[in-house]
Amino acid sequence: MIRLFTPEQVRGFDQRAFERGTTSAQLLQTAAGHLARGVLTAGGHSYGLRVAILCGKGNNGGDGLAAGRRLLDAGASPVVCLVEGESALSRDAAAQLRRYLEAGGRLADSVAEALATADVAVDCLLGTGASGEPREPAASAILALNDACVGAVVACDLPSGVDADSGQVAGIAVRADLTVTLGAHKRGLWLWPARGYCGRLTDGDLGIVEDADEGVAVALEAADVARLIPSPRPDAHKRSRGVVVILAGSSGMTGAATLVARGAMAAGAGLVTLVTSPAARQLVAPTIPEALTIQAPEDDPDAAFEQIAEQVDRADALGVGPGLGHRGPTVALVRRLLREVGVPLVLDADGLNAFRGAGDALADHAAPLLVCTPHTSEFARLVGSSDAQLWDRRVTLVPERAAAWNAVVVAKGPGSLIAAPDGRVWVNPTGGAGLATGGTGDVLTGITTTLVAQRPDAGSVAASVWLHGRAGQLAGHGRAARSVTASDVAASVRAALGELEVGA
Repeated sequence: MIRLFTPEQVRGFDQRAFERGTTSAQLLQTAAGHLARGVLTAGGHSYGLRVAILCGKGNNGGDGLAAGRRLLDAGASPVVCLVEGESALSRDAAAQLRRYLEAGGRLADSVAEALATADVAVDCLLGTGASGEPREPAASAILALNDACVGAVVACDLPSGVDADSGQVAGIAVRADLTVTLGAHKRGLWLWPARGYCGRLTDGDLGIVEDADEGVAVALEAADVARLIPSPRPDAHKRSRGVVVILAGSSGMTGAATLVARGAMAAGAGLVTLVTSPAARQLVAPTIPEALTIQAPEDDPDAAFEQIAEQVDRADALGVGPGLGHRGPTVALVRRLLREVGVPLVLDADGLNAFRGAGDALADHAAPLLVCTPHTSEFARLVGSSDAQLWDRRVTLVPERAAAWNAVVVAKGPGSLIAAPDGRVWVNPTGGAGLATGGTGDVLTGITTTLVAQRPDAGSVAASVWLHGRAGQLAGHGRAARSVTASDVAASVRAALGELEVGA
């Protein structure tokens, strides 16, 4: 797992290193080596590579100047622009300027001059201490860099203008092809919209992070997910592979029920039972012959509860929500299921909308594991916040709600955030535009219900989000992302699982 830290934590690691005898100059030289290697990789060669390095006044500027000297040694042709002038440089950066000039380094009088003939441009303008919208002269330098006709843009530590803690972008920011983040991975660089400005992310290890240091979140990798998803034993039977019950679909919304069931079966459920309305059952049953289908009355929540409870008695997990609608009897049914069902419960879509304006009622659940998978608007209805406020605050709000509701909360969207009530937090790195279409969330509900049926733990929820995102990526291979459908995503789960088995 890739541990993610806040910029404040990383600064603390720096200070700890200083207290143990490491000097700032030593860390700077190590950082410069990582940055220079990143530049040469982005440029594809070293000798004669024309590099424009835009330097601010602080540590990032010092890193850039030290990297310029490394590039000279490698045979490249760097030119540095001191965007705020030589007099503004910090002490460490000024020392690096002297060494760069003594080595034969060149300075440009303007950003435009530095960028005019560059093959690679390097952003060393702002560091993690900067906040809010970039101010002049950095703002103009960022605009010029984004407009420059260069082969690649490399960012030092972070693209200037992004918040490395929250992932927010207050105004303009550098659009990098490669970001060499220094010391440790910062949480905000894995969150959107900042993630979209970073390009490829690499970690420049400075030796300041210890094994015992706990991050504020982790980003899952394929090998981690493979360990979280159990492979069926050779002697497995359908009930040992997870028995799943799903309550979904209603008149006019039968597709949601079909997609949830397909997601559950694609994820490897041994037995899937779909409970839906009488009208929906007639349409859904022929589309999913592998699943059992049972009808429950839409206007009698008590009778429907008894039918579902009978199925749940023999099940490992229950998924509730997609396509149920907002009618009063449905809301009453969902709320009773929450209070009384004693198996892992996954709530999505209308399962969550049954608690609009009353999110704290989710804490009153009987499930040993409650999973809530809201998109931004659904989450906003639960917590009584606007969508924009929620997105800006999700790094703190999602873990808070997970603890308050004693539930695993999946805040769906680009770079979905998954938080467990025990404090574990994951950022999902998979997915893309192919998932931005109706019904893909229903597929996720099915996948999640299956994986928690097989292994009832918050880690299984994180694995399901990763698997769903990877299936979306595979569904888009060889086609335009806009043409991917939820059915394509469900059909690609098999390939995503196959990759994990091969990798394991």
